[in-house]
Amino acid sequence: MIDDELNKAHSEIFIKIGEKIAQKRKQKRRKIQGISKKLNISTDFLDLIEKGNFLKIPGHIPRLGFVKSYAKYLEVDISSELSRIDLIKPESVKSTRKLFFDKGFKKFIFFILFFTFFMIILLFFK
Repeated sequence: MIDDELNKAHSEIFIKIGEKIAQKRKQKRRKIQGISKKLNISTDFLDLIEKGNFLKIPGHIPRLGFVKSYAKYLEVDISSELSRIDLIKPESVKSTRKLFFDKGFKKFIFFILFFTFFMIILLFFK
């Protein structure tokens, strides 16, 4: 939902982080399988992190936590990228979900007012 929309806004930052991590892993001549066992993170997830495809990791999984663990393990400094992520606030991302809620809420309020008015009319003329 809103997290996914934020993550889409951060996609270029994620790609940069993934490139830095992949470069460091190759520089240290480490295999993803070994790192996966050490960090207890799926090789598929580590591969997605390196490619910057964080959104393909299921939403219920702590994506950013995995990224931080992977970067820390390889001693990659991603603090500047993380600070850029923090600069983009949820309010700055346009949410279509909020628009639907606003329209639905207005309809609900209208319905309640109409129903109340109708009940008052019925009671008055009874």
